[in-house]
Amino acid sequence: MIGSLGFDLTDHHDEVKEVVEAVVESSNVVRSVVTPPQAIAAEAETKDKPKTAAKPSKPSNMPEADWKALKAKEDELARKERSLRTLEQNLDKKLAELNSLEKRLKKMIADADVLKDKKIKHLVGVYTAMKAKQAAQVIESLDTDLAVKILSGMRGRSAGAILGFVTPKKAAKLSEELTRLQTPLEEK
Repeated sequence: MIGSLGFDLTDHHDEVKEVVEAVVESSNVVRSVVTPPQAIAAEAETKDKPKTAAKPSKPSNMPEADWKALKAKEDELARKERSLRTLEQNLDKKLAELNSLEKRLKKMIADADVLKDKKIKHLVGVYTAMKAKQAAQVIESLDTDLAVKILSGMRGRSAGAILGFVTPKKAAKLSEELTRLQTPLEEK
C-alpha cells in the first residue's frame, strides 16, 4: 500500500510516528471541545420541531422601540444559532476526516514496520550465507544500528564468527549495542 501511494516510510519511521501522535493529540483535543454528533442530532431534532406556543406578543408596557430592538436581538441570536449548528456539522465532518487520516497513518506505519522487518530478515539471510570474513567487511562499514539489527537476527555462532573478523573497536561497540537491545528480531 505504501509503495502505491508513492511513500517510502522506511527511512522516515520516527517522523511518521510524530505525525500520528500529533494527529491523535489533535483529535483528542477536538473531542474534548466538541459535542458528540448524537447529542447534536438529538438537540437539532427538538429544535426543528414546530413549537406549539405562539410567539410572544409585545407587552403593553414596553415601548415599541425596545420591542423592535428585542426582536432584532432575538433574530440575530437565531441566525447565530443556525450558523453555530452549521459550524458544528462542519467540525464533525473534519473530525471524521481526521479520524480516518489517523487510521490510515497508523496502517501505513504498521505496513512500514512490516516492510522494514522483512528487509532486515532478508539481510540477515544474506549475511548469514556469506563467508564470515566477507560479511565482517560489510558489517564494518554499516551504520551501527543496522549492523546490530542484522547481527541480532542471526544465530549466535554466525554472529560470533562475523564479529571475529570485525575490528576490535567496532566489535566492542556492536557487542555493547547487542546487549542493550531489549528484544531481538522476532521470527514471523
